[in-house]
Amino acid sequence: MIERLDYYHVRIPLSRMFRTSMGSTGTYNGFLVNIRTDDGLDGWGESIPPKRITGETDGSVRAALDMIREAVKGKDETSIELLWELMEKRVKGSYAAKCGVDVALWDIMGKRAGMPICRLAGGYRDSMHTSFTVDLGSMEEEEEQLNEYISMGIHALKIKLGHGIREDYERVKRARQKGGEDVAVYVDFNQSYTPKKALELSESIHKFEIEFLEQPVRAADLDGLKFVRERSSIPVMADESVHGPEDAVRIIGMGAADMLNMKLVKAGGISRGKRIIELAESAGLPVMIGCTVESRVGITAAAHLALGLKNVHYTDLDGYHSLSKELTKDGLRLTAGEHEVSGKPGLGLTVDLDRVKEQLAKVT
Repeated sequence: MIERLDYYHVRIPLSRMFRTSMGSTGTYNGFLVNIRTDDGLDGWGESIPPKRITGETDGSVRAALDMIREAVKGKDETSIELLWELMEKRVKGSYAAKCGVDVALWDIMGKRAGMPICRLAGGYRDSMHTSFTVDLGSMEEEEEQLNEYISMGIHALKIKLGHGIREDYERVKRARQKGGEDVAVYVDFNQSYTPKKALELSESIHKFEIEFLEQPVRAADLDGLKFVRERSSIPVMADESVHGPEDAVRIIGMGAADMLNMKLVKAGGISRGKRIIELAESAGLPVMIGCTVESRVGITAAAHLALGLKNVHYTDLDGYHSLSKELTKDGLRLTAGEHEVSGKPGLGLTVDLDRVKEQLAKVT
């Protein structure tokens, strides 16, 4: 039975700025959610308010978690479907907030079962390659990041675009030259192009053996997404266009994308994220699990789901890499470009509450 739900609003400086066509940040800003049961089990999750993606803010996440706290208190923590029904009745939307609660419930479920979440989710694999993202900086900064990631043994690079066709072409060219034949290259527009311009760039970079084009057009422009997908020689992945299962159904029905990018913070956690992946599998669409700027709590949860399910063909789980301070022990491990989890029950990590409290954000 759920005894209490607590959350901690944390801000941590990044070791360097993170820039995309949608904006930039130099700070991690998130909520760590803790659920405690009456018999002493702890579950942890993470809620990130990505305003540019979901419209959620610090204030809306805080308000949602306060309402959810009252709705779930005293309820059976193993009844995740029932708890979701209660959360949906109490709070409309706010899936970033619900993500933290959902992951904490899965953490407890794994601990109660004595199994890591990846086994509960399906147990398909033990490790998986992840891409690392080269953000939208200068040529010199791109070179620096490419050198760093390749020296780490990263097997896939995701290149952020949005500077225009000529400069973006050069960014992709440098990545391919630096990575050589053994490194996969993905490109992410973050909605920055029109359909026709996206198609023009697609055809010019096709010779660089690009794995896929991620979200080339505005999130709401599914017709434009379909336009690019039907004409591009490079597969098209939907990201900001797909949040929950209902979006996945719409995109699949329209034939608007070849692949989907599922993020826990968009979907609402493991429960709804798993449904998206299974829906995509039924339609023959591969899935990538991505992330925002997150701590190892959220990234470890995403890695567990990726390891559990066959239809996760790609992961882009590097959002913890630039945090200047660690908040956890154990959890996610990166070895030769592949992510593994600890194998301990639940998330398999320990949150250092003293460090968390040192980084608490001021309430404004």
